[in-house]
Amino acid sequence: MKNKRAGLVGAVLLTAGFVVFAQVATPAAVQRNLPPDFMGLAGITGWVLSGNPRTFARDGLYGYVDGGAEVFLQYGFRDLTVFNLIPDKAADPKKAITLEVYRMDSAKNAFGIFSTRREGGEPVSPGIKTFHWLGQEQASLVKGNLFVNILAAGCTQAEVGDFVASLVVNLPAGETPMPEAFTCMPDFNLVPGTERYICGNVAAANESPLLGAEFWGFKEGLTEGYSAKYGPGTGKLVLLSFKQPPQDLPGKVYRLFKDHAMDVSISNDIMRGVTVVGRNFYFGQNGPNGVIILNEPDPEVARAYIQQALDKTAKKLNEDKKDKKKDDKK
Repeated sequence: MKNKRAGLVGAVLLTAGFVVFAQVATPAAVQRNLPPDFMGLAGITGWVLSGNPRTFARDGLYGYVDGGAEVFLQYGFRDLTVFNLIPDKAADPKKAITLEVYRMDSAKNAFGIFSTRREGGEPVSPGIKTFHWLGQEQASLVKGNLFVNILAAGCTQAEVGDFVASLVVNLPAGETPMPEAFTCMPDFNLVPGTERYICGNVAAANESPLLGAEFWGFKEGLTEGYSAKYGPGTGKLVLLSFKQPPQDLPGKVYRLFKDHAMDVSISNDIMRGVTVVGRNFYFGQNGPNGVIILNEPDPEVARAYIQQALDKTAKKLNEDKKDKKKDDKK
């Protein structure tokens, strides 16, 4: 094809003795078929669109995401648009990018689905001002209510970083703030880049088998979770926000701990379980908030995490009540 910008051009094929003129979509034709809010993707430096974008709604997601559709739906999935890109010059034909843009119903849920797909410690670029991570032949980011997954065949990490930097500029505008509840997390020993927003029972069970129990209320949307890893040990803290705390929650957690631990004890309203192999987990509650600590080897450190998280949530709850009273008087 001599002219990449000529629109739909005829490609001559010889089939069974006949001459057939097939219509091949050029980058210019693809650009005309872009959804209006994604027109900027035609301007990504070094890359052009190849083939028309594909769009998947709720039902079509099951066919595209093998076995992973349910977690997207619980995070408020709206639609998915898939773009294919190739280098804009006669470069390595092995290089190609598949760009998956998931539109969620809120920036919070976009951050949530993004957060479940990182472990912490993934490379990032200081020049990219949105949550993201980079790898060789792959990357992920969130902007506004968009979660973006990038599969970059044949590309180095540097090339992926350049692509993401250009992509962020050309995506629809919008910021993705960290969910406010993370301000209530303990502020010592937190491992940056491990924060996760947990919505729905699928993500909760993936976070820990302990959170897979039905009584927590994740499936019904009665409970949200906010987790992060804490070092230098292997501990993880999960802050639970209950819209409606389950009845007899301490009793249910105690029985849950007994199912998983050799020894369960309660001291100063904090529950502790110890497994046969010596793993520790803890639980504390203060009204509409609870805290679970997983795999923290130092009991005193675990208790300090719980106490600080519960103190911060209580303080924020009081501040919110005061603000509401001021608003009601206006």
